[in-house]
Amino acid sequence: MPILKTPAIPLYFTNVLNTSRIVTWLTTHYGKLSTIIKGDLRKNSLFRGQYDLFSTSELVFYDRTDKGIHIAKECSMLHARPIFRTDWKACAAAGYISALFAKTTLRHGHEPGRFGFFEEMLSLAETYGHCAPFLVWFDLQFAEFMGQEVCLDDGGCGEMPAGERAEVGEHRGGEGAEKSERQSYRFAPDHGGLVEPGYASKHRIPAIPIAPEAVDLLKAWQNTSTPSGVMATQFKITHLKQIERVLESFVSWQFDLPPHVRKKAVETIRS
Repeated sequence: MPILKTPAIPLYFTNVLNTSRIVTWLTTHYGKLSTIIKGDLRKNSLFRGQYDLFSTSELVFYDRTDKGIHIAKECSMLHARPIFRTDWKACAAAGYISALFAKTTLRHGHEPGRFGFFEEMLSLAETYGHCAPFLVWFDLQFAEFMGQEVCLDDGGCGEMPAGERAEVGEHRGGEGAEKSERQSYRFAPDHGGLVEPGYASKHRIPAIPIAPEAVDLLKAWQNTSTPSGVMATQFKITHLKQIERVLESFVSWQFDLPPHVRKKAVETIRS
């Protein structure tokens, strides 16, 4: 069997029998893969302390792609990220980040840049993970990385023809209603972002109301390259909660991640 070596970060563990464990990793060169670590649960295991959730290790394993699960040969810790052992709010953020990468990463499918992006987000979570707005910034960055950037255009991702918009305006009372229409927003997870309210109503698209101030926050944070800029923003908690609601739905729809995963992380950070 060929022996391969790669930097790797554990995504999750599964104990098997009484002494062994299966670890699923995100690796630099081989995408998501699983290895069995024989005897890992014994007190004298050579793997003890050499890997952990949210930590980067150098993994050496026997390649068994054609025969079944890989077999770990040895492992050494490269970057422990100890803050996640003491700061449980940052740990909740790291757990959510890992869950999203685990859900969206192909097994044995190498995607250039994914491992580096994962490491970068975990490193930023060490500093900013205890703040709820960080998860909003992360979701926006992750969506862009996946090529599914959240649509925040004023016109929305779906627009009514001009004639239909006029009919809606007349029905709702003319100029004053048109002004109100321009100031209202709807977020449709299955459309990937904002949709025009009249379009959503006409086509019965499930959409979440979101205030213009919350949309402005989303736009500003989508264009912020570092989370430090997000932390410096003044905002109302009601608008942040609206944003969290729409992103929870967006992530669930676009990336098939159960909504309780993000919700639990936010609850932990806020507690």
